[in-house]
Amino acid sequence: MPAFSIILIRCILSCALLTVLAGPVNVWAQPASSFGFAPRLEPSLEPLPFSEAFLRFGNRGRDRIFADFSHFYEKDTLTHFGIALLGGAALANSKMDHNFQNWYQNQVSCNFTKEFSEFSKIFGEGKIFIPVVVTTALVYRFRQERHGNLQGEKPVGQYFDRVARGYAVGTPVLLAGQIVLGGDRPRDGSSYWKPFGGEDHGISGHAFIGAIPFITAARMSKRIWVKGLFYTLSVLPACSRVNDNAHCLSQSAIGWYLAYLSVQAVSETEGDRHLPKGMSLFPVLEGKFVGLGMVFRR
Repeated sequence: MPAFSIILIRCILSCALLTVLAGPVNVWAQPASSFGFAPRLEPSLEPLPFSEAFLRFGNRGRDRIFADFSHFYEKDTLTHFGIALLGGAALANSKMDHNFQNWYQNQVSCNFTKEFSEFSKIFGEGKIFIPVVVTTALVYRFRQERHGNLQGEKPVGQYFDRVARGYAVGTPVLLAGQIVLGGDRPRDGSSYWKPFGGEDHGISGHAFIGAIPFITAARMSKRIWVKGLFYTLSVLPACSRVNDNAHCLSQSAIGWYLAYLSVQAVSETEGDRHLPKGMSLFPVLEGKFVGLGMVFRR
């Protein structure tokens, strides 16, 4: 992996962390709060004591994660993932994976795809992204709790929070799937599943890790062409694994789809916090004044 690319990615992530700590940036058009529409409140003049803020931070974080897992492990999501596994099994345990891999390596792969793959693969490097994403999300949420800014979500901070939760939801399934399916890399053996054997490559980790940030950005975007762009970018890390002969088509596809379902679970949690349709009343706090607000959602 080129050293310059790693340095560039780390600089971008560091700038994002500084953005979260510095203040709001209007990157995506999002509701005023992850809990739905709410009036903009002034930051607390005095931050909460560390212990109280930490307790709130832990309780709210626990509630979010539990909600994410409950959405992921509901019947519909598990059914969709089961169907994906059946499709992956058909590819992996037949000649289809092998034939596709040979066709791609002989007819498509070239110097350009190899160079482009080297760059795309970086987004699936967990050792680069996961520590920065998780640290940024934790710092953002703790600051929100301590300074009383829960009504003023910052899109960049909210983005990192949702990416980190996507990793948290999908990683247990990824690790378990790799062990249970037990597929080999195409350059090392066949794609046939070997339950609790083989080389634990039945699901592509790069495809999963690299897709979540882009799919999350797509789910947070409102413009159709922006969504399409991010969804297209989300496939590139998976494609790089096929190009590098490191994963078969089935292994990369299952990794991408697991990322999609993980982000979908987190998005459903965020959607549950929006105000229901119809009339809603909410308190308004502005400095020393207290009032009552009303909103009607069609």
